[in-house]
This record gives sequence, C-alpha cells and structure tokens, in this order.
Amino acid sequence: MAVVVWRTRSPDPVDAQMMYWQEAAKVSGDALARAVAYAVVPLVVLAVLVSIAAAWRRRRWDAVFLALLTAPASLVVELLVKEIVRRQRPDGGTALLYPSGHAALATAAAVTVVVVLRATSASPRTRAAVAWLAGWLVLAIGSARLVQTVHYLTDVVGGAALGLAVSCSAVWIIATLGRSRRGRASRGRAAVGPPRHLPGGCDERPSRGPPGRS
Repeated sequence: MAVVVWRTRSPDPVDAQMMYWQEAAKVSGDALARAVAYAVVPLVVLAVLVSIAAAWRRRRWDAVFLALLTAPASLVVELLVKEIVRRQRPDGGTALLYPSGHAALATAAAVTVVVVLRATSASPRTRAAVAWLAGWLVLAIGSARLVQTVHYLTDVVGGAALGLAVSCSAVWIIATLGRSRRGRASRGRAAVGPPRHLPGGCDERPSRGPPGRS
C-alpha cells in the first residue's frame, strides 16, 4: 500500500470516492470525530498503564517490556514511514498523510493490551471483553480520522496495519529472546550434572571449589 501511494498528491479512485462520503459525514459528525481523535493519547496511555500493572502483578517482566515498547516503537516507525512515503494533499499542503499515526498508535496499544492479558491470570471472559473493546476503539478512532477528512482511507488502513506489524514484531522478538535465555539457563543447569544421592537422603553436587576445601 505504501508503494501505491508513494510520493503522490492526487488520491487513487477508491480514496477519491471515499472522500465524498467523508465530506458528507463531516457536516454532522465533525465535533464527535474531533473529540474521539483528541482521546487517542489518553486512551493509549491508559492501555499502557493497565498492561504494565497486569504484567507487573504476575511478575511477567517480558510483558512489562512489551507494554513499554510497542507504543513508542509504532510512533517512531510511523514517522519514519511518513518521511519515506511523503504522501501529500492535492491542494499543495505540506502535511504528510500516510500512514495515520492515530490509527497506528491505537492499534499498537490495543494489540498490546490483548497480548499482555493473555499472559496473566485474567479470565477468558475478561480477555474476550477487552479484545472486543480494543477492536471497537480502533475502529472508532480510524472512523473519526476519516470523518475529519484529515486522512484518506488508505492512510487509516495503512496506519492500522503498521501498528499491528510493530506489535506482532515486538511480541516475536521478546518471545525469541526469552526462549534463547531459558535455553542457555537450561544448558547451564545440565552442565552442573544431576545430584548424587548420599545415605540419609542428602544430595551432593560436584564441587566447584579448589581441592581439599570443604
């Protein structure tokens, strides 16, 4: 999608047709859309804090790190992609459109909350409710940006895809590093060797100290 809109000013036919509907919706829905857009940052901060609290309670430090990482990472990647793609409006404006930062941040925060809750003791009903709520919030935020006519449809879809990609990549990287660390720890324990059973129920492991020292 980024390749299609790379350094363009004129919208593609789908975006152009969608913009007619966006402008019609803006007449009656602009105030509500603006309020939803302003709520993005507080909602993202709330999602991060809830994720950190839930992970901290279960001592899941990998989930804490994930909660701290995804939102800033999605913001950095979004700004970088904006500079590379440099999609602008046909009226000569200098604002960069693709991808939507609001959609990227909202999606990254939503995915993070869902993933972190799966790593905690939250009940299946709670996890399902949070997943539905997160999905609807992402949809509402994306719709608000369309109603405000500040983005084309492809900008919002691209932003959501970017937030999802960043979140899934962070999950994969953290999980891979965790498995590697556990694998090294297991090999280290195996190198020590199994305990030798002594009379009286005592166990003895090979001594690592110098000979002659008890």
